[in-house]
Amino acid sequence: MKKNYFLSTLCFALLMIFNVQAANVVPEQGKYYNIVQSPSGMVIGVTNSTQPVVQSKSSSLAQAFEFVPVEGLTDTYFIRNVSGMYLSKIASSDWSTVYLSEPNAESSEWVIADVDTSAVVFRLELVFNTKYLATDAVDENSYMYCDKTVDNVMGVFKLEDATVPSELINAYNSLSLGDDLSAVTENLTLPTSDGNVQIAWASSNSALISTEGVVTQPEKYDATATLTATLSMTYNDETFSLTKEFVVTVKSQNEAPLILAQWDFSSAAISLVDGQWKVKDESESGFDGTVMNDASIKTIGTPDNGTYNVLYTGNGSGYFDMGTDLGEAIYSLKDYSMSCYFRVDSSYSTLTDNGNFLWTFSNSNDISNDPSGYIINILGKQRVAITKSNWGAEQAVSVAAAPTLGTWHHFAYIQDGTTGTIYIDGVQMAQNTGMTSLPSTVLPIEGRTGTLYNWLGRSCYTSDSYLKKTMLYDFRVLGVPLTEDDLVNGYEGFDPVSETLDALNAAYAEDSDYVVSELPAERDNLTLSNLDAVTSNLTLPTQGELDPTISIIWKSSNDSLITSAGVVTRPKYFSYPVTLTATLMKNGQSVSKSFDATVIVADGTEFTGDLWVKYDFSNVSDSVVTDVAEKHFQGVLKNEATIRSIGTTETGIYQVLDLGDSIGYFDMGNEVGKVMYNLKDFTIGAYYRIDEDYSDDDLSSDGNFLWTFSNSKDINNDPTGYFVGILKKQVAVVSPTNWNSEQTVGPNTVALKGGWHYLGYTQKDTIGTLYIDGAGLESGTVTQLLANSLPKSGKLGTIYNWIGRSCYTGDVYLRKTLVYDLRIYNKALEDIDFLGGEMSVADTIDQLNAAYTASPSGIYLISDSYYKIITDGNLIKITGLKGTENVSLFDITGRKLSTSKSQNEFNVNTGIYLVKVDNTVTKVIVK
Repeated sequence: MKKNYFLSTLCFALLMIFNVQAANVVPEQGKYYNIVQSPSGMVIGVTNSTQPVVQSKSSSLAQAFEFVPVEGLTDTYFIRNVSGMYLSKIASSDWSTVYLSEPNAESSEWVIADVDTSAVVFRLELVFNTKYLATDAVDENSYMYCDKTVDNVMGVFKLEDATVPSELINAYNSLSLGDDLSAVTENLTLPTSDGNVQIAWASSNSALISTEGVVTQPEKYDATATLTATLSMTYNDETFSLTKEFVVTVKSQNEAPLILAQWDFSSAAISLVDGQWKVKDESESGFDGTVMNDASIKTIGTPDNGTYNVLYTGNGSGYFDMGTDLGEAIYSLKDYSMSCYFRVDSSYSTLTDNGNFLWTFSNSNDISNDPSGYIINILGKQRVAITKSNWGAEQAVSVAAAPTLGTWHHFAYIQDGTTGTIYIDGVQMAQNTGMTSLPSTVLPIEGRTGTLYNWLGRSCYTSDSYLKKTMLYDFRVLGVPLTEDDLVNGYEGFDPVSETLDALNAAYAEDSDYVVSELPAERDNLTLSNLDAVTSNLTLPTQGELDPTISIIWKSSNDSLITSAGVVTRPKYFSYPVTLTATLMKNGQSVSKSFDATVIVADGTEFTGDLWVKYDFSNVSDSVVTDVAEKHFQGVLKNEATIRSIGTTETGIYQVLDLGDSIGYFDMGNEVGKVMYNLKDFTIGAYYRIDEDYSDDDLSSDGNFLWTFSNSKDINNDPTGYFVGILKKQVAVVSPTNWNSEQTVGPNTVALKGGWHYLGYTQKDTIGTLYIDGAGLESGTVTQLLANSLPKSGKLGTIYNWIGRSCYTGDVYLRKTLVYDLRIYNKALEDIDFLGGEMSVADTIDQLNAAYTASPSGIYLISDSYYKIITDGNLIKITGLKGTENVSLFDITGRKLSTSKSQNEFNVNTGIYLVKVDNTVTKVIVK
């Protein structure tokens, strides 16, 4: 009895151990189900090919799943759709899900977990983290996440039988193009049907493999295309379809070299072409690279103990362009290696900022707006990433730490199968076994043979930082995966990493910038004469005098005055300084020497008086306004800005600028900007009238600039300096950059509305004074003189010279405002000049107010103008026209009969008419 009881107890215990409360829901093997989200009635499906989502139930086979038991685990399954893809956790995230072509250990294993209140519904628990599958919403295509708690209401599911045409699935499973698609040399047979199943084909590279299976072998490098078969059939009056992909590599006609590219920047590989250093790669490929912007070739070490030529990226936008031809080799890569020696200067403090790419192979130079794929190496994180689009779809391997500064290192990335490994100084530092994105499969674009943007030291994201203050040596791309032994012990043509690092560090310590003696000797010998008053072309030597093998290229700070070939163009109005820089080069090394020159103003173009600009808007033709000072600069009315007349013959008639009520402004033209670059002591001012209904909030908003003289129209992103007058604060402001460097003069109070006023500014030595309505209200020290703070290399003057518009793109325009008589003097007017003499500001304000009161709408009688209307039989004749007026004829009902430019007579019938000339009007009776 005791023995039997013991055995019964033991059996029950074992049963409890090996049969742990089997789940209520047990899917049948080999059967397909829709997985229905219980609260919403939606089903699990797919979007973007790999992203699990919930969708409205349809006949899509992407919504049908089978549950494959995981051997040795209770109630645990791989969840596989009819395309053979497995519902899984994505490797790079703890919450995102994805479909994988192969199950990924625990990341693809799901436990059917009971819900206590039902024997029908269940939860799906991920073995990897014991969290649950659910959505955050029940909208169409809401994503599935695998990090939810057990009580999440959108994580409860049930099974329903899925409609699945077995003939289609059998055709899908049996469809094959052969056992080996990795080295195709002959045409492929692409079946178009299998029983009742129709098969249509698409190719990612029809020039390589057509949709009929015709194969064209590339000349130099193996190339890969994806063939997509769409299988479809009609079943129970519904059409079902599945797609199946085949990745096919076509062998090239010629065997590619082991080393696809190598740049060690040796002197023998360097040449000077059109003033740029070209460097040929050392492999059989012979790619031509170009040293760009302020990057340069430096030599470290000495001839006695050995020298190395290295690429130095500089401290700006320097980089090395490896050329477009290399991109064809990049498109061929499957198993491959990339490596480079580098040394980041110890003073470089922003290595971890966005950008700082060691290498870039990209389909776009603006990947944010054209997400078309790349391989990159982010040196600040020692991270290699590849994507078919942009950062959102990257697969990556990362050390996640910056390298040590101030010493040489070696970086190697090796792709072997689906494993990517990073070696630093020959030691493995990071690895990802899920690097399934290969250059040959994710990068190729239809109609393109390779990546177009192949760089060292530059990012394919336009806002990223360039890699600065960094030396690079021996960059390589190999079409095979190296081993750790190759790096440690070397291979053919490649010395052990540790030995090369020791040699590079020793060379740098001995001389970090070795220059052959011939270059400084030639630099010291180079001279130019008669540069103080340049009026004719210069002879600029292009080779050394002491050593004719030295090449000399020239760069001008302003090509519009002196070109790099020495051609001189004398400027109008003012003389200008120019800096000529000679770069002397030999064997990839270079030294520079600068010469200051002054180009003399063209004869007869100088200003003869002190009034340099006067826009009183009296000289107008269409949208063009000519200033009435001596140089007759021309500006243009922009958007809805117009010229209108106010006043009568009694008050005086004034042409004024009307800025409108939106984005109207007046562009004073580029020539006015030349004045700004040459002002020291000066005066600027203008009259304005702000409507009473322009709200206080609007007038107090950022912007409301009366005048703007700026080197940039987007000063936030291009902080290059401006001089502005602002009605929001009644101030004048000068800055050589942006708001951070401003010097301001003014009372800092908002301008008055409802009448004419005057805002003026004078600069006398370093004292700036702001005048309001003719009175000097505020003075301050201004050391940033316009002639010193505004000029920028390559420019003769400010380019953006506006009335009514700010140089900050987010600012408001000045609206509901009239402007009159903007003047610029080449002298600082005195108080007496504003009270009378040159300006008589108070009198002018009185006259403008009277004129506005007499005709606030801007429409007044022709009898108060210079024009005269007479009748002669059936003719209406107009005299006094200047040839620029808009003339219109209306009948008594207001119907427009004619509009023309300066038409001086009309042939009409008997009747009553209205004649309008610009903003003047009169009634005419024809008998």
